[in-house]
Parts: sequence; structure tokens; C-alpha cells
Amino acid sequence: MNRHAVLALPALLLSTISGATPPEPPVQTVQVSGNADTHRNDIGGRVSVTRAEIQRYGDGSLSAVLRRQSGVSVTNGEVRMRGLGEGYTQILVNGEPVPSGFSIDSIAPSLIDRIDILRSASAEFGTQAIAGTINIILKKAGGALQRELTVSSGLRPGHADPQAALRLGDGSGALAWSLGADLSRTVSDYAAQIEDRGPGGERLTHDTSARTVDRLGLSPRLTWKMDNGDSIAWQALLEQMRDRATGSASEMLIAGEPTDYPENRFAIRSRIANLRTDLTWTHQAGETGQLLVKAGINRNKRVNAYVFRGFGETTLVRAVDSDAIDNSVTLSGKYLAQLGQGHSLGLGWDSSRTLRTEERVQNDSTADAIALGFLDEDYRAAVSRLALFAQDEWAVTPRLQAYLGLRWEGLRTAIAGRTLAETGVRASVPSPIAQLLWKLPDSEQDQVRLSLSRTYKAPTSRQLVPRRYTTNNGNGPTNPDSRGNPDLRPELAWGLDAGYDRSFGKEASVSVSAYARRIDDVIVNRLTQDARGWVATPFNNGGARAAGMEIDAKIALGTRTELRANAARNWSAVSAVPGPDNRLADQIRVSANVGLDFRPVAGLTLGGNFNVQLDGATQITPQLRTDAGPERLLDLYALWKVDRNSQLRLAVTDALHRDRLTGQQYRDDVRRVATSAQTVVRLSLEVKL
Repeated sequence: MNRHAVLALPALLLSTISGATPPEPPVQTVQVSGNADTHRNDIGGRVSVTRAEIQRYGDGSLSAVLRRQSGVSVTNGEVRMRGLGEGYTQILVNGEPVPSGFSIDSIAPSLIDRIDILRSASAEFGTQAIAGTINIILKKAGGALQRELTVSSGLRPGHADPQAALRLGDGSGALAWSLGADLSRTVSDYAAQIEDRGPGGERLTHDTSARTVDRLGLSPRLTWKMDNGDSIAWQALLEQMRDRATGSASEMLIAGEPTDYPENRFAIRSRIANLRTDLTWTHQAGETGQLLVKAGINRNKRVNAYVFRGFGETTLVRAVDSDAIDNSVTLSGKYLAQLGQGHSLGLGWDSSRTLRTEERVQNDSTADAIALGFLDEDYRAAVSRLALFAQDEWAVTPRLQAYLGLRWEGLRTAIAGRTLAETGVRASVPSPIAQLLWKLPDSEQDQVRLSLSRTYKAPTSRQLVPRRYTTNNGNGPTNPDSRGNPDLRPELAWGLDAGYDRSFGKEASVSVSAYARRIDDVIVNRLTQDARGWVATPFNNGGARAAGMEIDAKIALGTRTELRANAARNWSAVSAVPGPDNRLADQIRVSANVGLDFRPVAGLTLGGNFNVQLDGATQITPQLRTDAGPERLLDLYALWKVDRNSQLRLAVTDALHRDRLTGQQYRDDVRRVATSAQTVVRLSLEVKL
């Protein structure tokens, strides 16, 4: 169902609306056949990344697909919109929020039908999205016969990343089914040179690690259409992962004193299991509207076994066994009624309850097994959420469309633990939303958008838990421990978005947009020193302002060549931190992409994409400053259609192989890190059986 379908309230509301006129076609008919078409027809300027775009470079990770999109950047695997950091971008899977700590790369690209990017807030999809929303839509059962197989492998010196994906689907009468399966192994290496300078001395550390992730993913779906026009759909996403990593650090002392453990090693073994399943009932409420009710169960479990071995004047063996479990249930409903020609009204609710439990047992000893310390910690966080909303969408004139929405969302978080005092946080956020789409007079190619909305960012459970997470070696102002703060409040923001679109037929278009945000109760880190060392703690500290511009263009250069380009420039300032460079949440200043597809002969397509991210300096606190050098990535691919049922794809990721430079400075303490890049060559065979 498209975004005009809205969440339903209980039967009392349904009976109130049942006297509305019979349904007519929605105000907007959004087609997902192309990025530009979707963006142009949607009143909020939604952009859909189609299946063809997801497949284009044969990416093994979803973050690699998203970093080529306008206004989207990726830092350390974290996907950002407007360049803003964790929590500012809302991530959804089939319209449902993902749990805290969810990695977007845990979903294989082969299981995804499309990705919707919403820069403006939506009453239906939620307003916990100061920067915007990314909604990942999994493949569905369509009833058509499907038999697709893809096998591929990433190739690097000494490593291979094999991957296989299978897609099956069929239908019989009223029943349709599909099954997606993905099996992969990803091997990656990490190497960095770390330079530390300060009053305590100067050190150069060589840090290396190797990681292997094995993953199995299944996405079954069933759809049953009943005689009365109703339908029932069941879908699930099941993932099982095994994550193993080993690493070492070797320190060379240049001046002053060494750290406690100048030679150290670590090993970690993790098992991750994810389950998302939901059942959806769609009911034609007479001739007056449509009701959709969805119930879901989500479970995420991660079990870790970690060992750190440090060697110096003393020795340390730290063994940590931990697990984190997120269990949640969701219930939502949508109802849509037509109020006349080109006018629709929706009402609804969205609710969930999540229980997160975390246990951690730490044993410290010497290399000779002499006990040094023992910790046994746990905590439980229960998060309840209830949202009610209404939205009204209509065509005021043939050239002017309007959208009004109101969403109220209440959050309650209760935290308790064996070593923690029980605490809780309550928040209530009303969010009005208004959007306009105006097609300019005497033109079918030009249109403008305007949106005003209230959004928010809630603190995560980890930010609220007052438990200390310690570093194993070299604690300092540029490498501190971290501790949560149970008194954190949500960040609240007012946002204004504006955009202009011009199309040049089906093959070319240009979009220019701008945004501004005023954010209150910004969460920043306070850096302090106690008897155990340095520790960073989040707290609410005044307001901030953010603004930016984006441009996205698609141009056909003849019949064989297509050019795509986008760029975004972001600004922000935190009022409580002195400037210059007092930016918000390490905001990426500039992101840009230039891509080219060329078809020299029938059946062969060549292409490439150049991506750049410019970060620069950020003043985190009056004393702490970070810096990040430019990141430049060049991806290349060649696609050969062998016949109508098979094709061969060769792709190169990060062909430039440029190292990443970052740094931190706290007064006279300076840390510089140079991280080595990785180039991957991937060969894929895609076959329709």
C-alpha cells in the first residue's frame, strides 16, 4: 500500500468515517519504476532507489548502495542523511523501526526490492527523523513464476568473499508465495598507524585486525487473496551470522612513558540472530475505505566472547562474556477514506513494546592466572511507544497539492539492573506536518515543494544506562571510557524543506533542494577525569541550527550514455560550543557523486561512480577538537548480458585505494590515525532458471 494509506484508529473512528463517499483513485499515483518519476510525483519528494540501481555495481553491502544517493553519506558503516550522525536518520524495514544497534549491512542487497528515501517527515512513517528517513522494502510475493540465482565472489590477495543468492516465487489461484535466500562470507582486514603526542610522551602504534563474517538470510512471504476482496500477507526476515575477529597492536615509544600494555592482542567471537515477522490483514470496509492492520514480532540476539591480552611491566588477561537481546512486539493499523474528488483522509495508530536485556561478565587476571578483578553486570530497558496520527491530502487545484498531518508520539523507558538504580524517562512529542507541491503555471516541467515539520531524536538505551564502558589500554582524553546518563531528554526540532524540480522528458531531470533545522536540547558529550581515568558522558546542552543544500541531476548523453550527478553541502552550529567549526554530531560538510553508464555495443554496459566526502575539523567541546581528511572512492563495473536469462558482472570497489586520515586533539594531547583502504574485485553470475 502506498503512503496515502494511513493508520487506523479503533472501531469508533471507523464508524465515524464510514459515511464518506466511495473511494476514488488516490491524489497521487506513485510509480516505483524510476527514481526521477517517484521523486516528481510524490508530494514529499520521496526518492526510490530501484532494484536495478541496487544491482548496478553488484555491491555486497547496503551501505555501499546508499552512499551513491544524493544527500546520503556513510562513515564507519553508519548511514547518514544531511551528514548528521547516529540517531538523526530514521531507519525502517518495511515501514517498521529497527532496534538500537541494528546494522544496515546485516540485510543482503539481494533480499531488497527497493529503498525509499524521505527527506521530509511523514505522519505515517514517524517523526523520529530530524535528518530524514530511509525505508528498506523487502521483496514481496507477486504470484509470478520466479527462479533467479546469483553467485559471486569478491577477490583480494589472500582472500575470497563468496556469496550466493536464490529467489523463488510462484502462485496458485488466490495464494502467492516467494522465498529469498542469501548465503555469504565476508573477509576484511584492518590496518592503521596511530600517533599519540602529548605531555606524557610520544608513541607510534601499528594496529591490525582480520575479520570474517558468515551470514545466512531467509525472507519467506505468503499472500492470500480472499473472495470478499480482503487479503492476508505474512512475511519474515531471518538472519543468522557468525562474526570472528582477531587483532594486535604494537607500540613504538619515541619519547616519555609507554602505555600499560604496549604489546596487546584481542580475539572476539560473536553469534547474531535476527528475526522479524509480521502478519498484515487488508480489509475493504464496504465501499467507503480500506483498513490495514499489522501485527509483528521482532527478536535480535547477540552473544559475544571477547579476550584481551596485554603485555608490559604487568600483564592482563581480560575475558568478557556478554549478550544483548532485543524482543519487541508491534501493532499498527491504517484506514483511508475518500472525502470527494482528489481528497483523502487517513487516521491511525502505531504501537510497540521493546524489552532489551544485556548481561556482561568480566574476569581480569594476569598471564599466570592470578585473579585481578571480577565484574558481573546486567541491565534491562523496557521501551513502550504509542503514536496516533491523522493526515489529510487533497488536490486544491489541478496544479496545487497539499498535505496536512498531525502525529502524537509518547515514549516511556524504564531501566533497571543489578548494579544500577532503577530509573525511567517519559517523553511526549506532538508533531504537526504541512507540505505543498505546486506545478508552475504554463509549464509541465517545473514544480516547487515546501514542507514544515516537527521532528525529534530520542536517546538510545545505551546513552541512558549509567554504566561505564572502559577502554582496555591507553585511556586518555582522546581515548576515554564512556558512561550513559539517565537524565537525557529527547532532542526536538522544527524543520523547513524547500525544493525545485525540472524535468527534460523521461531521460533527464534536475532537482535542487534546501533545508533548515532548529534543534533544542542537543545531546553532546562532556569529557571529565576521575580516579579511574577519562570518561565521556552525554548530556543535553542548549540548541543548534543546521542547514544545507542538495542538487541531483540525471542527463542522457545520446542514446548510449547516461550521466548522474549529485552533491550536498551541510552547515550546522551548536550554540553551547565556541566556534569556529562547532558543528553538530561530526556533520559531513560535503558529499558528492558523479556516475556514468555507457553501452558501447548491444548487451554490454560499462560504468563508474566517483564518490567524495569532505568532513574537516569539528569542535566537539571547548577543549576537544576532531579532524577528518577527505574520503574519495571510485567504483567501476562491467555488465555483459550473455543471453536473455543470464548476465555476467565484474565490479571494482574503491579502485583508488586511498587511506583515511582522522585525528583528535584535547589541549596538548593529539592523536592521529591513518587507516588503510581496501580494494575489492567482485565477479558475479546472475541466472534466471
